[in-house]
Amino acid sequence: MEHAHHAHQGAPSLNRTAASATLHCLTGCAIGEVLGMVIGTALGWGNLETIVLAVVLAFLFGYALTMRPLLAAGLAVAHAHHHRGAR
Repeated sequence: MEHAHHAHQGAPSLNRTAASATLHCLTGCAIGEVLGMVIGTALGWGNLETIVLAVVLAFLFGYALTMRPLLAAGLAVAHAHHHRGAR
């Protein structure tokens, strides 16, 4: 029984995984948004084009960084994708 207890200690808790995924999502969103604004401004784009770029990059970076802790926790890609979209 003690062996099973030690094996379980190595796996991160669901709450810890969720908190990590959320933090990564927020970080990715912020990176994408700022990067989109910087690129749009540097290229001299208008407000609409810059905002669209910022939103798209925020989504992509947020999604990509969210998947990292889910995959590290041992979730399969399809399973992690399902959990990420359930927020």
